[in-house]
Amino acid sequence: MYQSLGIIIPGTNYNDIVCALFDCIREHPNDVWIYITITRPFNSFARLISDINNIPNVTFIDCISRASGIVKKDEKCVYIESPTMLENIMMETMNLFGRAPPDSGKYLILDSLSALMIYNDSPLVTEFFYQLLNRARCEDIHTISLVVEEGEEDKSITRLIYLNDKILKVRDTFI
Repeated sequence: MYQSLGIIIPGTNYNDIVCALFDCIREHPNDVWIYITITRPFNSFARLISDINNIPNVTFIDCISRASGIVKKDEKCVYIESPTMLENIMMETMNLFGRAPPDSGKYLILDSLSALMIYNDSPLVTEFFYQLLNRARCEDIHTISLVVEEGEEDKSITRLIYLNDKILKVRDTFI
């Protein structure tokens, strides 16, 4: 199995990919999953995945709710003030994985590099992503990073996604 996987998806298939990822999470109940969301608030995932509270092995890091003025608390979610607080995202991620049972598989989903580039300068995202991937490799954490394709291709995002060990490009007709 690859240590890091980059998935390039068309915007029209976003919900389908998220549902497929949650099917995978459900199929691996002994693994620990952390889902970093920059694309949508946690509340949106709770509506999309109706049984989200019955999936004990996933914790969210929501980077968008507070920046949008949404103030909530949920035991399945850690809220970050803003998607520009990259250091806080990294610290919360490693703190959550630090609590994982030693024999469990560890998986990190970053949703998405495209959204992260909206809120941060390209060099900052590049540095953050390099650090995240390298730290994950050292800690034996498998990463899945999403890129949502919409319109013209961004060369910075393309360069970042190819830092992964394996790339999966989903076409509209795939799902």
